[in-house]
Amino acid sequence: MIKSTRAAAAAVIATLLTGMPALAAQNLLDTYDQALRNDTELLTARAESGAASARYRQARGQLLPQLSASASYSRVTQDQSFESSGGDGLGGGASFFGGSGGESTSDQQSYSLDLTQPLFNWTAWQNKDAADARRDQAALSLSAAEQQLIVRVAEAYFDVLAARDALTAAREQQRSINSQLDRAQAAFEAGLDPITDQQEAQSSLDSAIVDAIDAENQLAAARDALITLTGRSPDELSGIDVEEDVPDKAGDADSRDREDWLAVALNSSPQVAASRAAWRAAREDIAAQRGGHLPNVNLVGSVGRSEQLSPFGGGGGQLNIINETQSIGVQLEMPLFAGGSTRAAVSEAGYNAEQVRLDLISVRRQLLVDINDAYRNVETTARRLDALDRAITSGQTALEAAQAGYRLGNRTILDVIDAQITLVQRRADRKQAWYDHALSRLRLRRAAGVLDFNELARINARLRGAPVSAEHSG
Repeated sequence: MIKSTRAAAAAVIATLLTGMPALAAQNLLDTYDQALRNDTELLTARAESGAASARYRQARGQLLPQLSASASYSRVTQDQSFESSGGDGLGGGASFFGGSGGESTSDQQSYSLDLTQPLFNWTAWQNKDAADARRDQAALSLSAAEQQLIVRVAEAYFDVLAARDALTAAREQQRSINSQLDRAQAAFEAGLDPITDQQEAQSSLDSAIVDAIDAENQLAAARDALITLTGRSPDELSGIDVEEDVPDKAGDADSRDREDWLAVALNSSPQVAASRAAWRAAREDIAAQRGGHLPNVNLVGSVGRSEQLSPFGGGGGQLNIINETQSIGVQLEMPLFAGGSTRAAVSEAGYNAEQVRLDLISVRRQLLVDINDAYRNVETTARRLDALDRAITSGQTALEAAQAGYRLGNRTILDVIDAQITLVQRRADRKQAWYDHALSRLRLRRAAGVLDFNELARINARLRGAPVSAEHSG
């Protein structure tokens, strides 16, 4: 499932990029594609999943036949001598028993093939089951990391856009204030307005300059944060228009209430499922340690051949002694006393399992908090978007009223500047609220464990320069 999801996402990204203009701005899908290949957190999770799978194969291998072969060759040089003490009553005894047999050399070589098949090994069986549970845990953690990457990419991407919008707003405010400052200067020189209007307009301009400096720093920091995900400096990023509507709501938070999302999360959250797998592994560890009290039974068999080539007789002859063996049997190993270490190991595994069980409870409780927080943020940001739409409309009316009042002489230039600053800020706030709403939707689905590439593609379709339809079906 994980591999197929990644393959589908990569295929859709490749398709989208093929039809894009050569100089198109980098969009959200481009950034996600770069992060898929370069994000260290995701790559670490993939490596851990691979390692867990390898550990499972190791544990399973302990229950399969163990076959080994051995061979040896040696040359033995032997110097024999015979001695006999005299006075044994036999004439010529010294010449009969004494003397030297001389040096002799023999070649020895052997071959063997040994087979061991576990018949009963409780510890090995439970270790295999524990490794299987930890393999599932690693795969689920990888799924969680892939969903979290979507959120982290969107957060970093929108942070850059928000910082860019703030810088654009600050510079737009500077231009507006400069224009009004010129009017204030001309009105003061003509004796129509007091110098205080010019001075306060200058103060507003200085504040806008400070805001622009801060925004430049924030933009640089946001771009650096994006580099940590993608491994490369981002190009010009696709953004949104200030009046851009939220992504398609079909089948999303609007069709589910809070309890529905919580039920989905309890069934689909990879974090909860990974914690369940960890608890299962911990219980298998207890059973494995209890295996220290039980016997191990193995089926053992071997075949072998040995040859020894030795001198024979006094005429330079050789004798080749050949032994061939075949054996099969059952081997029983029963632990009797281990100094209490087995009982202590069982106790330790029990405490570890209790810790994992409590972690599972904590994860489930945090899931409830995350769902509540994400669901509330989706609703809040949606209301904030509606409110900002009305604020922009009323802000535009207020600016027009201030400009008309200034021309009639019943409003000051400062009123016009304040109205312009407020309108520019409301437009920037509206974009920020759009980013917040999109992120809230992603976080809600991530908390529920159902976040996928399609949701990111729906958001990407709203960006300038992005394909009109980026949704993957299937």
